[in-house]
Amino acid sequence: MISKWTDWNIFAKKTRMKHYLLIIIIGFGFLLSCGEDTASYEVGQDFIDTNTLVFEVDTLSLATSTIISDSLITSGTTRLLVGALQDNDFGNLTAQNYFSVYSSIFDLDKDAVFDSISLIMHYDRYSYGDTTLVQNYKIHEITEVFEPNDDDTYFYNTSSLAYSDELLGELSFTPYPNKKDSINIPLSYTFGENIFDKIVDDEITDTNDLTKEFRGITIMSETDTNTVLGFKYSTADTGSTAIRMYYTLNDDDNSEGNQYYFDLKLEGGNKVFNNITSDKTNTVLSSLTDSEDILPSNETGNKAYIQSGTGVSMRVEMPTLSTLNSLENNGTTVGAWLKMYPDFSSYDDIDLIDSLAVYVIDQKNRTVKQLTSLSGNTIYAKLNSEENEFDASTYYLVDASSFVEEILTSSYTLDYALRFEFPSNSNTINRLMMHDPESPED
Repeated sequence: MISKWTDWNIFAKKTRMKHYLLIIIIGFGFLLSCGEDTASYEVGQDFIDTNTLVFEVDTLSLATSTIISDSLITSGTTRLLVGALQDNDFGNLTAQNYFSVYSSIFDLDKDAVFDSISLIMHYDRYSYGDTTLVQNYKIHEITEVFEPNDDDTYFYNTSSLAYSDELLGELSFTPYPNKKDSINIPLSYTFGENIFDKIVDDEITDTNDLTKEFRGITIMSETDTNTVLGFKYSTADTGSTAIRMYYTLNDDDNSEGNQYYFDLKLEGGNKVFNNITSDKTNTVLSSLTDSEDILPSNETGNKAYIQSGTGVSMRVEMPTLSTLNSLENNGTTVGAWLKMYPDFSSYDDIDLIDSLAVYVIDQKNRTVKQLTSLSGNTIYAKLNSEENEFDASTYYLVDASSFVEEILTSSYTLDYALRFEFPSNSNTINRLMMHDPESPED
């Protein structure tokens, strides 16, 4: 039997709930068995079968909450994050970078004379916060072996390495992150001369020798700022962060010498990572300490929280979803959409991210899989933003049809939920708050 239905276009009229988080499940088509009915249909004929029923449900209850990951992998990042944020909602944040270096140049002329050493950092045009504020960066030398803990393969946003209290370099500057530009932080002359002379004297002849002498640096910001900046890391010869050695080589044609330089480049992989932490002590998120914790939105001002870099994300459950099976046992999901309204105060001075990543998680917040469509394509929550007087058309919409279908058709009781986070979850520090179903109107 072939079951068919006519074209439909159902719009839920929820304008009075303009800042609520709600689910709209449109057209649950429960296609009933038609027995021996094998009727054929001509083009243009009404295809709706009398034994086919279509149900619309737009009042399904939701349970929204905020959860947190124990840690996020940040080693191998393509962006160096440095800065600090003062945030009453999410907690004061700090971003500090660690990296080790290598060199392909160890054969220097014996007449080479060390001149100076600098850390060159190229903007990658990512920033968050107030970029008009003067930044103060401090550089320290790492004093322990640049390796993860014995039981770990990676570095995480919570990882750190021991470093010297002695200041290796410092710079105060006004950032211009949207320009194709860089900052130059002078480093200690004595530090640079020591490494340079050992290369000239063949005491350092390869990268292994270099890392024994110099394990890397960490870059941090004063914590009283309100800006986080992104800097490039790549394997390219130009336009990337590096420690640059300047030297002079005297020759017969120019008694004053000619200036040269070579770079100590970032190794990448597990030799570079961002430490990103926030102090939530005086916030509504202070009770979130473990990945299994679930903080209901009715305890956080009827809002759920999302922040990249720190592992804070939104959890959405549909506890009464399985009750829809009582409508018809032989049904199938035609479509299900989840519509979510962001809190204006969390994005009033920034542009909203155009999409959110969505994952299926279990009752302990463990990832089961990334959400996909019924055809197997990855699904994101997409931003719809149409400026108007009341901002009511700014929302995220996600096709949850496959999630709903899996819950309804599984022979097991699947205690699953959806987790929403920023796509670049480990190399940005974006933030967003989302209204829950009980949030009052703005």
